[in-house]
Amino acid sequence: MITNSNHKDALLTLQTAGISKTSQRLAVLDILLKATTPLSVNTIRQTMKTKANIDKVTVYRILSLFKQHGIIREISPASGANYFEMATLDNPLHPHFSCRNCGAFTCLEPIPFTQPPESILSKDDYSIDHIEINISGLCACCRNATKPESQKQYYKDKE
Repeated sequence: MITNSNHKDALLTLQTAGISKTSQRLAVLDILLKATTPLSVNTIRQTMKTKANIDKVTVYRILSLFKQHGIIREISPASGANYFEMATLDNPLHPHFSCRNCGAFTCLEPIPFTQPPESILSKDDYSIDHIEINISGLCACCRNATKPESQKQYYKDKE
């Protein structure tokens, strides 16, 4: 994990992690640094088309390298497509929500554990490496689109 919470420079991030700089690595990292939500590989590639032409395998290799060095986190929602986000102090572990209808994927506020993970699971039975919480359902837009007209009017009146 990147410990400097003000870390917003791609070149400095690579240097700190001991990763050699390439234009493709810098471009991928710059996209992730500027992102406000987790990004899929396809979104990263689409964003990169304006910067550099890069194939999907190269993007996956770069993301794997960043993940090994603790620069990014990989999120695996139930929908199947993996997403990536920066792993910084100003972006602590937090749950994510994915809409099963439209595919929207958003970050939720961090949920503090009331007990340390070690006390949740017996130290003799498990070794915790990773905790991830992903919630799926319908986003507000999709939920409202599936309601009968009478319920839509009821919710509009309550607002």
